[in-house]
Amino acid sequence: MGRFILAFKTFFKVLGNADFAKQLDEIAEGSARSKIEQPAPKPQEPPAKPKPEPRNGALTLLEALQREARLLDFIQEDLSTYQDAQVGAAVRDVHRGCREVFDRYFSLQACLDQEEGVTIEVTEDTDASQVRLIGNVVETRPVSGTLVHSGWKAAKCALPDWVGKEQNKNILAPAEVEIS
Repeated sequence: MGRFILAFKTFFKVLGNADFAKQLDEIAEGSARSKIEQPAPKPQEPPAKPKPEPRNGALTLLEALQREARLLDFIQEDLSTYQDAQVGAAVRDVHRGCREVFDRYFSLQACLDQEEGVTIEVTEDTDASQVRLIGNVVETRPVSGTLVHSGWKAAKCALPDWVGKEQNKNILAPAEVEIS
């Protein structure tokens, strides 16, 4: 029914308006350009560059341990060909460098501020993430036992933000070439 009414209105408008009749004729012939104004296209913003994945903090830590203590070199080395005294001497440097890295980035502290070897009581309120029971463990609390290890916790975690090219984020230590 709607098309009938439109045709009826169009018939009378064509009779009374020569410009409208000409436009309608062009449309019927397929040569007319639409007079309907299209909204101006919105200016397209350039596509956002995808942000690179941040570097994994574990890689940053490994890089620091290699740079300061040569830990990766030590771990990857086959120590079976060295005498114990040689290994011991190498361990001193690795130990010193690793400790400096851990102190700088984590400020390690004991979970329990008590001497190892003392007897302590573990109650129901004791945080299981700070104290792990070992040996002849029973379900009832309180229990007493000997502190064999004080545990470790980080007072801070201050790994530096890695700055570099995306393709290099997995490099822990560059190859070294000595020029003579």
